[in-house]
Amino acid sequence: QFSEQLSCPASSRELSPAMAPSHSGSTRRRGERRLVRGFLALSAASAAVVGLIQPLVASVPAPGAAEAAVAARRQVLFASASALALGPAAAANAANQKFVVLGGSGFVGRRICERLVASGASVTSISRSGGPPSGAGAWAQTVNWVKGDVLTADLSGPLQGAEAVISAIGAIGSDDDERLNGATAEVATSAAAKAKVARFVLVSATPLVAESGAGAAFPGYVKGKQRAEAAVKAFPGSFAVLQPTFIYGGEEFSATPPRVAAWYGDKIEALLGSPIVRPIASISPAALKLALLPPNSVEDVAAAAVAGAFGKVSGMLSNHDEINAAASQVA
Repeated sequence: QFSEQLSCPASSRELSPAMAPSHSGSTRRRGERRLVRGFLALSAASAAVVGLIQPLVASVPAPGAAEAAVAARRQVLFASASALALGPAAAANAANQKFVVLGGSGFVGRRICERLVASGASVTSISRSGGPPSGAGAWAQTVNWVKGDVLTADLSGPLQGAEAVISAIGAIGSDDDERLNGATAEVATSAAAKAKVARFVLVSATPLVAESGAGAAFPGYVKGKQRAEAAVKAFPGSFAVLQPTFIYGGEEFSATPPRVAAWYGDKIEALLGSPIVRPIASISPAALKLALLPPNSVEDVAAAAVAGAFGKVSGMLSNHDEINAAASQVA
């Protein structure tokens, strides 16, 4: 989904494989074809503009330094947080707290779980697969993996005593995108409110997806995301909504779902985040702006979500810089 990976609209966020709905073969293939066409169209637009400005970008001193700066930025941010005792304080607090991750087996969700475990928190993941993601490290052994569909499961038990709930659930190209994105968040926020959870965090998608015209191709997706965000804003406790454009990361490229590996995404983030490209994006129409705004790494999105769960940030995190600034709040 666009929010989960580069060139895929996010709710998420990523489309969490664990929470993906079942489809008939033909419906699934149609959804995948539409998703790939959208991915290719946005990629082509981005590539065309980047090609036009490449001579200007090449004239910027030491372009390789920009790439190194992205990696160095993350290291410095995390190191400085530790130096300021933000990391240890968060770990000390989290050690006595419970956090629930919805869609914790997915692309974004698994990294949220891993960060929470590293902080010393008690972590419960709820997903349709119910198990840890393939290739998960030793951290996964400490997570309470619960198999269940948020729409139908009794959430009172898993949410009991939770300090915060983080939803990394998203669906695009399914039989009912609106229900899976919107109703899922509505059910989850209602259950969290009844359980007296203090904070709710949603990994959503940039509104540019709708403004760019993608809503015509994926009306259920856009409507579902709007319903999800409305439900979270109405949550009686503190809330945070992340609205990334694209999310990249991992070690592999794929077309379904569209995903770009970390090493390549780092280069795109550095290029599109440069002072040459940003002014162009700011005056571009929504569709082109969506292709030209810098993406967020999945690690930064996960860290920002954890910052929301810890109460370090709240409200709408509506762009690349706000998400990365939130990520800097946790080590």
